[in-house]
Amino acid sequence: MAAPYFPGRQKGSEAQFAGFVILAALLLLPTLLPEKIGWLTSLVPLPIFYCLVSLGNKKGSVSIRNGILLAAAGALLFGSLPMLIFSLTMVPLGITFALGVFKRKSQTATGLIGFLILALSWFLYWSAIAMLYQTNPYTTLLGELDKGLHSGLMLYEESAGLAPETLESISRAVELLRVFIPKVLPALLVSALLSTVLLNLALGNWLLKKKNRELTPWPDYSAWKLPEPFVWLVVLSGAMFLLLPQPLNILGLNGLIICSTVYFFQGLAIAASLLNRWSVPRLIRVLIYALIFIQTYGIILLSFLGLLDVWADFRKLNHAADNRNHSA
Repeated sequence: MAAPYFPGRQKGSEAQFAGFVILAALLLLPTLLPEKIGWLTSLVPLPIFYCLVSLGNKKGSVSIRNGILLAAAGALLFGSLPMLIFSLTMVPLGITFALGVFKRKSQTATGLIGFLILALSWFLYWSAIAMLYQTNPYTTLLGELDKGLHSGLMLYEESAGLAPETLESISRAVELLRVFIPKVLPALLVSALLSTVLLNLALGNWLLKKKNRELTPWPDYSAWKLPEPFVWLVVLSGAMFLLLPQPLNILGLNGLIICSTVYFFQGLAIAASLLNRWSVPRLIRVLIYALIFIQTYGIILLSFLGLLDVWADFRKLNHAADNRNHSA
């Protein structure tokens, strides 16, 4: 399908060259240094989304193809081709976002389709790994997490500078995590998928609007809001967690973790709206966002803020306050 023309769409070989180089770097570099910059793989959808929308389908597709070929050549040279294949599972997500723009779908609908596409890509990848190596990736992950917690505890126990009371507290916390993590790992994996989708969707929309606001039909991230019926999933999950006997109540707990992830992003949108309204300087905003992500309490607070927005509608209150100030 040919992409519709938007005013301000980039043209020329320079934009294509920049697009394929950035994509190749995001695909290749994490495979070479997975322990240090492996997280860059999660940003692979961004240049794909940006290139397809800003350059158009034809030029954008050429840029993406060249980026993948360059990354594949580098992976063959450095012997990291198997890891590159996992990076390529992120490519369909960027294409899905671009199609959402071209077909004028809402952000929420595009995000949901992107989540399903990414989940399918990961499922197919790990299913292939399971058949190829005759192993279960899920149980392997559980084993690696448990081994990591045990190794961390051993390091603390060998440390001579810790008081016995502190060491006992750490030991209890680690043992609790070793029991708790297997129960909520499904929710943690789903939350990782959702976070990847929502982060790329928000950043991609922001980058395109910085280029030209007409490139996407979607509003700014600060105006993003979940459909109100979604709150019933929170109510259902909470009821299952509180009312069902063990181990069935774990289903409700997993549901609550997933819901808190989504409402965190709504809370983050509210925070962005408030910072815009108060004209907070950019450097201060960066520090505030950094504190939010570093502090666990900040993440929990924004999740509650996003949930309360269903009833309070904080951004509507913002507009009402602005209107009163203008009237005065």
